[in-house]
Amino acid sequence: MKKNVALRKTEQGWKFIDESELETFVWDNLEEIFELKPLTRQLSIKGEICDILATGENNQLAIIELKNTEDRYVINQLTRYYDNLLEEQPLKHNINYDEQIRLLAICPSFHRHNLIDEKHSRLNFNLFNFFIVYENNEFYFHLSQIHNQSKTKIIKINYQEVNFQNQETDNIPEPPRLLLDWLGSLTNTEIENLTKIRHQILTFDRRLEETVVNKSIIYASKYGKEKIRPCAELCFDRKSKKILLFLWLIIPNRQNKTIVRMQIDTIATDEYLTYWRYIPLKEGIISWEKLSYLSIDYTFYSVPGNSKNLLYFKNFNSMVKELEPDNITHIKGGQLIFKKSANDEIIVDDIKHIINRSLKIWLERIS
Repeated sequence: MKKNVALRKTEQGWKFIDESELETFVWDNLEEIFELKPLTRQLSIKGEICDILATGENNQLAIIELKNTEDRYVINQLTRYYDNLLEEQPLKHNINYDEQIRLLAICPSFHRHNLIDEKHSRLNFNLFNFFIVYENNEFYFHLSQIHNQSKTKIIKINYQEVNFQNQETDNIPEPPRLLLDWLGSLTNTEIENLTKIRHQILTFDRRLEETVVNKSIIYASKYGKEKIRPCAELCFDRKSKKILLFLWLIIPNRQNKTIVRMQIDTIATDEYLTYWRYIPLKEGIISWEKLSYLSIDYTFYSVPGNSKNLLYFKNFNSMVKELEPDNITHIKGGQLIFKKSANDEIIVDDIKHIINRSLKIWLERIS
């Protein structure tokens, strides 16, 4: 099954959310597009980075350079990569350097300077245009060689446009375009559950506003002329293709009630239904993978509602223990209480309860 892809909608049409997403899509479809076997990505050689290296028949090397926007220097880049690879000859056990090296560039359009450079070069280049077509609720990647437009490759893209027009809104505003772009790369269940999270936040109090700030979506109220009181934040981690949730919460187990921005670590297979810990963070970008290396002092445990559930103890890499439903001793205030031992209990929250906790903290801050 092909991986989901992250796209964005612009006035000119649909585009990949960034160049790395285009690279991932081409990498995953190399055999269908060019009948090539993927070899390596982002290879560093002599201080320069090659997007994709692949091999064809007789281990012939193919160098592929990708651009998500028009660029005038792609021929120059491929020429340097060609020279560097011939000189250094990395991965010799996978590549037959006696075969002619193929040089391929994939761009939405080519600046005329590239065509001049190609015309007067002694190397042979294969230049390909691409664009994305949306028809019948499906997305397709169209690729054709600029000197032979008659042969076009068409490959389906795993992405969906999210439409809220027919849904109950309770007078909350339409989602920003940025959020719709993010949601399109998720599963239907993830979309549904994240929509519920957004609905829970925006229906809590009319003073909460949804604002796009840089590459984040902030849920906050205005405080004074320029200040805001944030409650929650959504960001998109392009590597995992997951929407990350941040909440402003009180750090547990401290005498002083310090409120900080926390990343809520939801279990990937749990589709934003429960969480198992949250971590205080400084300002900046953080990915889902980096979370495993942070402090585990502030840990809350959760389990999905399956017949068998996984519960993580102590830290990210520790042993995983299976819990049967019979381990649930009682339900208290919407929380599941598990027996760990005769004298010890573990409290398990689902995501809506920790969001409600952050909303109450926000309300106290503005009162």
